[in-house]
Amino acid sequence: MIPSTANLPSARAWERLAGLVPRRLRVLLAVLLTAGLVALGIGQLPQRTRVAFAAEVGARLASSPVLAIGDSIAYQAAPRTLCGEEVLNAAVPGDRISDLLERAPALAAHLKPARVVVAVGVNDSALPHPSIADWKASYRALLGALAGAELVLVEINPVDASRSPYVERLDAGFIAEQNAAIRELAAETGAVVVPAPRAAATNDGLHPTRAGAVLWRARLSAAACR
Repeated sequence: MIPSTANLPSARAWERLAGLVPRRLRVLLAVLLTAGLVALGIGQLPQRTRVAFAAEVGARLASSPVLAIGDSIAYQAAPRTLCGEEVLNAAVPGDRISDLLERAPALAAHLKPARVVVAVGVNDSALPHPSIADWKASYRALLGALAGAELVLVEINPVDASRSPYVERLDAGFIAEQNAAIRELAAETGAVVVPAPRAAATNDGLHPTRAGAVLWRARLSAAACR
């Protein structure tokens, strides 16, 4: 049986608890708390729900200077540290821009990061997808909700539609438009852009291999840590 959320601590209780826990122990406490809840029944929930829940717990209890948000690629590839600072990886597999608009402002409000890495968009390219104007407007709204932090916007990796049925649904032309929109929004906001590579090493045409994840992190560091 999944435990009732009515028995979970209030937002004020979370804040008091976070203030009492030494900074170095907060991430460990978040992991242990999540593991305990999994044992009580959270593990029965879908992966996306579990990962999103863990991200929220981490944002409430950790004190990482960098917040990474995005989809499965960021979930796999985001580094533990960036420019010498600890990263809270709050990316959730399957996330779209609408999911980030729903969750990311609260994560940032709890964590108060100095820098936010945004790596999202490939799931939004699945057919049928929104218009580029609507997608860009949503992305702009997300950046507005994260105002005050240094923003690092990661362009979307190219995909190989020949590798899996899901990737066949992704619109490579729309991805090119998304990346152009990301560059335009970066110019508007003063954000750092992490350019997409010409080709990406993947397991299935979308998700990076171990080497691909290393290259993803290297591009991120090269752009963000100048």
